[in-house]
Parts: sequence; structure tokens; C-alpha cells
Amino acid sequence: MKIGIRVDANEIIATGHIMRCLAIAEMLKATGVDSLFISADNFAKSFINQKGYELYSLNSSWMYMEDEIELLQQAIEKYEIEILLVDSYYVTKKYFHKIHKSTKIIYIDDYGKDVFEIDMLICYANYYQKFELENRYSSNVKLLLGPKYSPLRTVFSKLPAKNIAPQIKELLILSGGTDHHGFLRDFSKQLWNSAIFEELEKIHVICGRYYNEYDKLISEFSGISKFYFYNAVENIEDYMLASDVAISSAGVVSYELCAAGTPTILYVIADNQMENARSFYEEGLMEYAGDLRFDLVSEKIIEILKEERLKIEYRERTSSIMRRKIDGKGAQRIAHEICHMLYK
Repeated sequence: MKIGIRVDANEIIATGHIMRCLAIAEMLKATGVDSLFISADNFAKSFINQKGYELYSLNSSWMYMEDEIELLQQAIEKYEIEILLVDSYYVTKKYFHKIHKSTKIIYIDDYGKDVFEIDMLICYANYYQKFELENRYSSNVKLLLGPKYSPLRTVFSKLPAKNIAPQIKELLILSGGTDHHGFLRDFSKQLWNSAIFEELEKIHVICGRYYNEYDKLISEFSGISKFYFYNAVENIEDYMLASDVAISSAGVVSYELCAAGTPTILYVIADNQMENARSFYEEGLMEYAGDLRFDLVSEKIIEILKEERLKIEYRERTSSIMRRKIDGKGAQRIAHEICHMLYK
């Protein structure tokens, strides 16, 4: 049996799309189901190959997916793909209508704007209820809804309980796969010049796989002993468990932070992250520092770090709630449903 996974990653598209698809592929592999990754180009080829999967390039445009329909249908026929998992914001109704003639389709949907011709919908967003998907899709479409379907790597289902320290001594700073707005450098500089800096012992700054300013960042902060810089780490969960507070964009990594139980301050870098940040904040799971495109996010984060509510009692409570929200078994649940679709 072979599953096709249609997903892109590049300097514009967040790496969270690839990571959640890899998490699902990992669980499918454990059940004996192979996955073929299909992308518009070869941008993520080396990374996908490194993870043990083949990537087939359509040599198309990731922004205009209707143009690739014939190419994708040829790939589906060539590789005998029985189910296609699609993870892209650039799909259209026409795209799915045409592709559905060739194979069954599963779609990961964060927006809930349209109803598509598909066989299964995955919407694990914390805010999925606002889309009223149960009322909009027919009973023929299998709906996997809510955070319990968050497709995280297997390791996040096996993490120990988070140790909450009396004082905030270690920070974890994340920006996703890229950092177009220069947040890592800007926030690190402002933190260095703040009163909070003296109270900290370690500041872990993790740069994404497609971050292109790593050497410059290392050079600029080379003489400051509290800063520790890393480039595309494989074991990010270890840093989440070690840190007292994480500062992160509100993408897929926010669900990983929930599973780790790491108290978090979120910021937004794209429209699709806004609802994530809002829902986590309104539920009291995470703090929110604003939209990096419009707000003074670095200043707001430092203000939050100074506030009384980040004392141990608050962090213990939020950590416990976060872990109850996301148990890290979402990819396993998705793989189970996919296998059911394959073998029924």
C-alpha cells in the first residue's frame, strides 16, 4: 500500500507543514504503509530523503496548484497511490474535484473556509468548532476534529512530566523554519539590554532549518555567555523540557509546546497563526505578545516576563492544562483512520 503526501516547504511556507506530514508518515510506516512525498519542487528533497522517504517533484508552482493537476494525476497512476494526503493552503475546489477522480483524498485544513470533494478532513486546530464542519460536510466525509488529532512526532507522546522551577532561569526562543522579520536577533538584543537578562542563566535560541542568518547571529552574540544558539535541532523536545518559559511563533510548534507542558509566550508571524494564538490565550494556556508584522512584540514579551503572574503557581497550573490538552498521540490516531480507509 502506498500513500501520497502532497506538501511543500520553502523559504515562504512554514516548515510545520512538512513536520506534521512526516509525523503521520512515521506512524503509517510503523503499520507497514509506505509514503511518497510529492512537492512542487525539490526544495525539501534532501530533508525528506534524510528522514527516509522519497520525494517526487512535479516541477510546478506551489502557488498555482490547478496548473499541476495533470502532472499529479500522472504521478498517482505511476506510483499506484491509493490515498493522497494534501497539506496546502493553495488548493481549490476544481483541484480536488479533478484529483478525486484518480484517488481518495485526505485534506489537512486550518482555515475551514470551503467544503471540498474529499474523503477525510483533518482539522486539529484548537479553534475547530468555529468552522461548524460537522454541519457543512456530508456524512460520507470522515472528520477528524480537535487537538487530539494534532500530528506530532511520536516522542511527544512519551515525554515525562515537566519540572517547574521556582524561578525563571532558562528561556527557549523559537521562530519556526525561517525568520523573515528578524525576530531572533531583535529580541535577543532587547533581552540582553533588559533588567530580566541579569536574572537568567541560559537563553536557548533555536534557528529554523531555512534560517539564513545563523553565522551572523553567532558572531554578533559570541561574547555573551548566557546565549546558546542552535541550528535546526532534531531533539527540540529536550530544550522544551529544560526551559522554564518558551517564546514561540504560534504555528505547529505551539502544539508541541503544549505536549511538553512548557509555559509559553506566543507571537504571530502570519494570518494562519492568529486563531491559534487567540484560542490558546483565551483558554489560559499561553500568553500572547502580538503580531510581529504590526506590534512591538519584543517589548511586550519582556513586559510579560516581568509580570507577577509568571510565578511558579501560574506555570504549574498552565503546564498541567497544556499536557491535558495535547497528549502527543494525534499522528497515531490519524494513521489508524488512514489504515482503516485503506483496508476496508
